Formats: sequence, structure tokens, C-alpha cells
Amino acid sequence: MQFVGLNKVYAGEPLPNGVKDAGATAAMQAWAKITQPYQGGVTANFSMPTSNDFYREGESEPFYSAVDSTSATKEITYEVADMDDETMAFYFGTKEPQEGKIYEGVKGFAFVSNSGVTMAFARLKYTAIITGTMSSSEPMRISVSAKVLAPENGGVAWWPLKGDIFETEE
Repeated sequence: MQFVGLNKVYAGEPLPNGVKDAGATAAMQAWAKITQPYQGGVTANFSMPTSNDFYREGESEPFYSAVDSTSATKEITYEVADMDDETMAFYFGTKEPQEGKIYEGVKGFAFVSNSGVTMAFARLKYTAIITGTMSSSEPMRISVSAKVLAPENGGVAWWPLKGDIFETEE
């Protein structure tokens, strides 16, 4: 699936009960706008919408990962050209990230297309890295890859929502 015509990206605290929970829309409307999309698209590669990895206590990555050979990976990738302090702190936890270092986190995300459709994700585990150069042909940008995770308390992990649920903000 390719989500073409990316207009806005919002992110914030994960939605523990999924994107179709009664309070999900209100919670998403409190999320921060964090992007100037680069090349205007989001690519999603998944057929199974949720993933529950098993972790040992104190371990940051799963000790065992089963790959579904029929659907490959379950990930979302996009790039943003918004290099302001707030966006840098959001993705990297600092306003001055190290070049070449991969940063990660878990957040809820909503992607809004130019046509106004919102694709909402209750919980994504993302990795972010600075790419590009300081040139007019290839500007500095943040490359993001995210894995779809199941909501903590169950519910729907992702869903397309009708309209731009953030349009009242602007």
C-alpha cells in the first residue's frame, strides 16, 4: 500500500485501546503536528496489521522474532524535511542528534493525505535517522521506519478515518 499525497503527520502518546475506541479521536486531536513531508508519500508494507513481540525483562529488543514469510515485514516508511527543534526532539529525544545514529521510540501516528483521508495508527515502534546533505538537490531530512504494534489493551491497531480529523486546528 502506498499513501500518496502526504499533507500532514501527527503523533503523540499511543492509544492503549486502539484507533476505534470511543475516546481515540479526541486523543489524536491532542497530538502534535510534526512534519513537512519530503517527496509527499508514506509507504506501508504489511498484510497482518498487528504484531506482539515477546520481550524478556530489561531487554530492549525481542529475543525471538518470527517472520511471516507470506507477508514479509510489517513496516511504514516516510521522510520529513522539518528540521526544527521540536521535531528533532520528538524523533531523537534531543535537538542535536548525532549524524548516523539511529534513534527509536513508540508513539501513535496519524497520516493525513492531500485528499483529506486520515490513516491512524494506535502504536508504532519507529526508528529515525538523519539522511541527505545540505544541498539544493538533496536536502537534510529525517528518514523514519516504523513497525505496527498492537494496542496495549487490545483494539484496532490501524484504520482509515473519513476526513481530516485535524482540520479544525488550522
